[in-house]
Amino acid sequence: MKRAQPDSPIPSADPLSSATDCAIMDAMADAILVVGEDRLILRANPSAGRMLGCTVRELENVALSRIVPNADAIQEIWSDSRGAHSAEVHALTFDGRAFPATLSVSAVAGMSWHVVSIRDVTDQARAHRQLVDRTLRDALTGLPTRALFIEQVEHSLARRRAGASGGEIAVVCVGLDRFKLVNDSLGYPAGDELLAAVAARLSRELGPGTPVARLGGDEFGILVDGVARKSEAVVAAERALGTFSAAFALTGRSLLIDASLGLAFASPDEETDVQTLLSNADVTMHRAKRTGGGRIEIFEPTRHGEALGLLEIELALREALQRGEFELVYQPIVDLQRGNLRGVEALLRWNREGGTTVPPSVFIPIAEQSGLIVQIGEWVLRRACTQMKVWRDRYGAAAPEYVAVNLSARQIDRDDVPALVRRVLADSNLDPRHLELELTESTVVENPEVGQRILQEVVALGVSLAIDDFGTGQSALSLLPRLPLAKLKIDRAFVARMDVESESFEIVRVIVSLAQALGMRTVAEGIERESQMRLLRSLGCAHGQGYLFHRPLPAQEIERLCDNPAPATFRPQTAAG
Repeated sequence: MKRAQPDSPIPSADPLSSATDCAIMDAMADAILVVGEDRLILRANPSAGRMLGCTVRELENVALSRIVPNADAIQEIWSDSRGAHSAEVHALTFDGRAFPATLSVSAVAGMSWHVVSIRDVTDQARAHRQLVDRTLRDALTGLPTRALFIEQVEHSLARRRAGASGGEIAVVCVGLDRFKLVNDSLGYPAGDELLAAVAARLSRELGPGTPVARLGGDEFGILVDGVARKSEAVVAAERALGTFSAAFALTGRSLLIDASLGLAFASPDEETDVQTLLSNADVTMHRAKRTGGGRIEIFEPTRHGEALGLLEIELALREALQRGEFELVYQPIVDLQRGNLRGVEALLRWNREGGTTVPPSVFIPIAEQSGLIVQIGEWVLRRACTQMKVWRDRYGAAAPEYVAVNLSARQIDRDDVPALVRRVLADSNLDPRHLELELTESTVVENPEVGQRILQEVVALGVSLAIDDFGTGQSALSLLPRLPLAKLKIDRAFVARMDVESESFEIVRVIVSLAQALGMRTVAEGIERESQMRLLRSLGCAHGQGYLFHRPLPAQEIERLCDNPAPATFRPQTAAG
């Protein structure tokens, strides 16, 4: 086809030569170009000039490749004359700025030229990048998300499988210890601020060559790739743990927090998949938490089954309340001098679906470490107070005088314990004199200032307090005169040996004497033999509980005791039980 003369840029057969067609072309927001078979631009609409930063006349006789340099994309759709086709390309303005665009080419039957449209998709591309960023970058910390971290780990594993890299590959899972307490006590904004500070410090300490990601919640992931020895991965984990040795500066406060780390290596002898590697690191991190936190645990295949079992228990604990799997049993507390019922201690039992009973020694530490003990503890307090109100209304003086409920360290750490006790008493309509709260020595010693203030507020409600398992935890001797305590409970470990071991007898005697000097009563736990009971009586121990009298009983069995409140009911049983 001959080049059209200047006064007639498009051949007369051009359907766009009519005034109507030209008006339509000029009104379109996309850049519209009429391009000859030699790929030179014959006509352009005003939108093309605005988009490309030039005048319409400047576009005439310009090669299409000047605007769209992707020759492969153009050739592929240009050679197919069956209709309109499009491709995603990068177009260039006249001053060389590139922008993302959708290129469409339409062949017109019977004509040797094509209609090319260019749509600027910068806004759509920006929105897409933002969506990708939200998926692959954590909005709070700016770190890669779990999804991107998985890609990074998989890429490292694939490179090693292909022989492109050697050395060790390890994943470190980092979990903040007692992070829920930060949210509960300081609020979620402080928790978010702490997470961002932890992310920044980990990234800075480990450097750009060691990817750090936020896996979710208060957990972070670290990828150690291509180190020559496993010890180098351990050193990286130690550096990560070391970042928690200094307090984090938050708005208006300084906060010190520990972390637990789980380290897992990709096995060089088998096809380790990314999910297994992450799972091994995560399970190991939770094991580090359960063993005290603030430490590094290295994955050991021989302990994997045990760790998975404990993790499964933690997950099941989260649903136990909703499923109604918890129940309370009550162990009678007896007046050792008179033999009558004085109170009961509420003890938690977990009966899982299918008939499996999980011992408290297994699930209570897991609940403590995970923070679930706060929710569970509130349930126990409410259930015990409600039951005690029923007994007091139904049996009067024949009912237990008080119900003892254990408070965990996690609960004491919360400033809302007095408010919780006040609400529960009001909801159950129980007289505060009939509630006793028990806490361990360690709970008081760990944070004495906060503990003393909270306990004073609780006692002001009319509730009595007792130290449980006295003598086995951190020493609270110096704090005893300052704490509003009514009782000391002598740990069963001393009671069990006091009739056969002089040292244990002396410890019990000192505890009883100390309590008497401070105006407190004593309760001996774990009494199983009459010889123990006689010695406790001789020392002046006020109350006791144990299998010698009764095992922990369901609520209905306590009611049977209330129906027959004679002291004979609480005399030693002929057989343990």
